Amino acid sequence: MASLVTLVKNRPLYIYVQRYFATTSRSKLPAVTVTLDETTNQALDAGSFKPRQHAGRQTTGCTSVPDSIVGAIERSCKDHPVKALFAEGMKLDNFLRSRKVPLEHDELRRKVNNLRHAVGDEFKTKLNVTEMTEEQVTYINKVIEAQARKRAKQQIYAWKPISYDEFKSLQYLLGRSAAEYATLVRVFDEIKRRDEQFKPRSFIDFGSGVGTGTWAVSTLWKEHIFEYVSIDASADMNDLAELILRGGEINKAMSLKNVFYRQFLPASHNKYDIVLSAFSLFELPSKKNRLDVLENLWNKCDGYLVLVEQGSFAGFSLIEEAREFMLKKFETSEVEYHIFSPCPHHQQCPRMQLEDGTPCNFEVTYNSLPLGKTSEASKFLYSYVVFKKGSPIAQSRYPRLVRPTLVRSKHSVCRMCTEGGQLQEIIFTASKHGKNLYRCARASKWGDQLPIKIDNVE
Repeated sequence: MASLVTLVKNRPLYIYVQRYFATTSRSKLPAVTVTLDETTNQALDAGSFKPRQHAGRQTTGCTSVPDSIVGAIERSCKDHPVKALFAEGMKLDNFLRSRKVPLEHDELRRKVNNLRHAVGDEFKTKLNVTEMTEEQVTYINKVIEAQARKRAKQQIYAWKPISYDEFKSLQYLLGRSAAEYATLVRVFDEIKRRDEQFKPRSFIDFGSGVGTGTWAVSTLWKEHIFEYVSIDASADMNDLAELILRGGEINKAMSLKNVFYRQFLPASHNKYDIVLSAFSLFELPSKKNRLDVLENLWNKCDGYLVLVEQGSFAGFSLIEEAREFMLKKFETSEVEYHIFSPCPHHQQCPRMQLEDGTPCNFEVTYNSLPLGKTSEASKFLYSYVVFKKGSPIAQSRYPRLVRPTLVRSKHSVCRMCTEGGQLQEIIFTASKHGKNLYRCARASKWGDQLPIKIDNVE
């Protein structure tokens, strides 16, 4: 310890303390053996592709809304001031990003009662109720109730559904569509890359909004899909989505065939190859409503069920709620199902086990709509889960990077969620892991899979 005191004369103490605890904690960790997927290793040796092109790479770069859609959006907004719409759209976007999960009725009642008791206790410490008349006690109780209601409005999150009329639908279009389109392209692109044999013929979108799901799925599989079903409770949203597919002019033919709009989920038993619910679970008032909808969507799925929400902890909580519900169904189901992405395991989410309020989320880069201003590259955080009916396909159990790779001199640090259902940090170097694995790790980004096998040696 004396040597430590000598060292800190010229530098802050916390630097040395931090290094000391980092060293001691790492020395107690079990040894880790990491091996690169043999097929990938041989392909790299043969020069078939570069490390940044390995099979686990999922990032799509900076995504832009197609020019045809941008033109349709511009024509759809021609009767409104675009700058004002953009400003209002940004306000709506900020509100949606900060939204919380609606409280269950019992939880809401419990919180209100706690506030009522707290206010009552404050009054009891200041007033002698035993010496008051009945009229005075009645008056005090009314004051306590009023004060409790006031505090409830200030302290308890008041969820309410959003009613999308014509103007608010346009706000949503300008404020959200570019980010949502990029997110869905990223999720669908992973399905297409990893499941090359998948050729979807039908698509249904619950909470379709302005149609970003239809734009994204047609970008990747337009030549295969023959039926698009869009479900949104807002008739104005459906009208706007249809107008965009008509190029912004109501009398033009639609750019896609067999597109159907509904305000409620159809009662038919039709199956769809891709079932999507994107940024819609927040609109449902209770857990029972959400799980009922999820059950209905799963029954309509004949391939992939895709759930996407905000990258906030609230959005992640809704995704994890759906994930837990589906995992319980897997236990009793006779049909083979599995989690396709992002999880490499079917265990409890390690993020939820930590209970530190950190969401499992991912980042996508997109270009904003170039309407009335210069298009700018922006970031968007999202949480998602994809379920697949059928047996797992290749690389389903590869570890996935759940935070950005830390690229440093002669080493790189990857933080991953592994097949064992754990969050694991590994420092990769060329001398310890070989050049191929080191370069693959260095080239991998947040959200990618790393084609490796991890063995923890006790």
